[in-house]
Amino acid sequence: MFLQEINIIETSPCIADEKLFKAITVASVSLTELLPYLNAVVDKPDYRPNSNSLMFKKGIVGFTLKDSNINITRFANMTELYEILDWIKDLINNIHDKQGAIKPSYNVRKIMPAIKIYVFLPGKNCKKCGENTCLAFAAKLSKFEAEIDGCPLLNQNEFAELKQKLVNELSG
Repeated sequence: MFLQEINIIETSPCIADEKLFKAITVASVSLTELLPYLNAVVDKPDYRPNSNSLMFKKGIVGFTLKDSNINITRFANMTELYEILDWIKDLINNIHDKQGAIKPSYNVRKIMPAIKIYVFLPGKNCKKCGENTCLAFAAKLSKFEAEIDGCPLLNQNEFAELKQKLVNELSG
């Protein structure tokens, strides 16, 4: 087994939501070599090769991996933290065992400020995306908390050109 254990160093309330917690943990091995493989497998990763770190979410729980450190945010209690630690340990060991079958990804997700995204949205503030304004939706896109298709207007022919420009900006 590649990763034998993850030790909890500290837990404290989350800054953004005091009802939830964050934890600093340390793995028994360095995870640096696995980051490109995890980047290829996890949903919506934010890989930073210049700092050898990877951030991603599973539901609302956030993970930041750097060397042997695993920082975890937005969990409810210690029971959930132990479940999360079991999950991340299994994920890392599975990736390690199967890395020969996984093509590593060195792609870096482009982060764009909300105001730059906003110029590619219809600007109707229709609330069909679930947000009160297009700028609020742009902020969600900027933080990877929403998908482009979350704006139903962008799927209409009238806004197809805007959608294509936004896709190009976010992927290029």
